[in-house]
Amino acid sequence: MVTDLEGTDRGQIILIGAITLAFIILGVVVVFNGVLYTETISSGASSQSATTEDVTGYEVEQHLECLLATHDDSSGVENDLEAYTDAYRNVSSQSSAGVTNVSVADDSIDASGPINVTITYDTHEFSYNQTREIDPGNGNCPEEP
Repeated sequence: MVTDLEGTDRGQIILIGAITLAFIILGVVVVFNGVLYTETISSGASSQSATTEDVTGYEVEQHLECLLATHDDSSGVENDLEAYTDAYRNVSSQSSAGVTNVSVADDSIDASGPINVTITYDTHEFSYNQTREIDPGNGNCPEEP
């Protein structure tokens, strides 16, 4: 009768060990799944990059429309555009991981007519170029009070 109790005790110990091992494996799976989910959420740069492209294009378009609207003729426009592109590149590189460069695509700049600018945005993951036509007569520049 003593041998029957020893066999039962061994079976219970094996069962408890198996259940404990199952809980440990289940806990490891839950932890790794949480880590993968967090990593996926934090690395969602592709949707953010599309938003950055839209916002950057809109900002540059509105800024340049207002800049061109302040000039009655072509005098000084080229210097102001060059100063704007340098300032925008410096400000945008300090506030984001990418570098934004704005360059005027036209050889001759007329303050009364539309100009074409090329906007280049570069990060280590994403890069794009877009050309926009900036027309100072669109009325997107807010009126001064």
